[in-house]
Amino acid sequence: MPIRGERGGTLRRGATLVRNERRQAATPMIKKEKRKLTPWVVYSKIITFWAPGFLLAKLGKMPDPGMQQAWREKIALVSLIVLICGAVVYLTIFLPVTFCPQSAAKYQSDIFELGDKNGDSSVIGIKGKAYSTAEAKWQSKLSFTPIPGQDLTPYFDVPIPDSCKSSKLKGFRAAEYNVCGSKNGNEGCPLGNVDTAIKANNFKLMKDRPIGYDWSDVKPGYFVINGHVLNMTPYLLSVNKSPSTDMLDEAIFAAANNSLVDASLLFQRTSNMKAAADCLIDRFLAGELAKDTPGCFAVNLFNYAALAVIGGIVLTRFFMAVVFQYFLSWQLVRRPPRSKVRPLSYNAAAPWNGKKPQTGGATANLGKGEDDELFTVMLVTCYSEGEDSIR
Repeated sequence: MPIRGERGGTLRRGATLVRNERRQAATPMIKKEKRKLTPWVVYSKIITFWAPGFLLAKLGKMPDPGMQQAWREKIALVSLIVLICGAVVYLTIFLPVTFCPQSAAKYQSDIFELGDKNGDSSVIGIKGKAYSTAEAKWQSKLSFTPIPGQDLTPYFDVPIPDSCKSSKLKGFRAAEYNVCGSKNGNEGCPLGNVDTAIKANNFKLMKDRPIGYDWSDVKPGYFVINGHVLNMTPYLLSVNKSPSTDMLDEAIFAAANNSLVDASLLFQRTSNMKAAADCLIDRFLAGELAKDTPGCFAVNLFNYAALAVIGGIVLTRFFMAVVFQYFLSWQLVRRPPRSKVRPLSYNAAAPWNGKKPQTGGATANLGKGEDDELFTVMLVTCYSEGEDSIR
């Protein structure tokens, strides 16, 4: 019981509004209610499994479950942003490397196109490169006259390249199969060892002039891997078109029998198939594709679409900012006309105004405070841990 003369527990804060009947209880800024287990809440708990609640309460100074959940959702939001940024980086940098390698995307203005009637008729193709035979001294006569740029690699004995001797290709028949047999369609390899024959016949290498093939030039027995045109006809004839049970033969015959011109995806499944692709390119290369591969076309199409979308967003934001600056912003700060009078002046009713509120009809004469009621923009952070963070 309080001592006489002391106020004791009777001292309390009174209302400060002009009219108490208008007093309203302060609405809490954060409602303490249990969140439902929505997919977003579940994802936020999974992505932050490494931060249990007691650690957040002790080390993070977040004792309230609502604060902890807000922090978890912020981390989940950051993880989504990281994933999106990673996808953008992949689509921007690594997508061309995956579907359009440098060998397929390089500039091909120096390519000697197969069958070019306006080019040098003495040019032949050996292992994908252009050689001039204008000063050649043929040591072995051919039964035909090669067309400009024709691949004569099957007529040479090409040594097995080192890329075909990898341990990853063990058990693949095509890696080291001898294609100089009598059944290869050329009666063996009449021009002999490729390196020796080039020197003996005085073939002149045309530097940086690969043989170029159009899509229409890729005939049966040929197919494309990453922009490289391979002539698999000698191998197909040598094995009498009988595939073995290994994975490489299945891919070769699938491309040859199904007329699959671009077989790049068949050789991207495993590391063994990627090594097999390098082996086949070194052994059976006939030239380069003079046109964009489907992968390169898809990459270019995606780049143009992305450029259009990004450019559209930038231009839209720019024109919206211009419209807001010159046509809308001035309307937000102009004073309302005196003819538009409301039944109650909220500024005049405020305790700090020093004026009594006016509750008359539409013709009431309001104080100057009415003219100061302008639009206000308030920014509140998306995820805030508690009322103090919002304030």
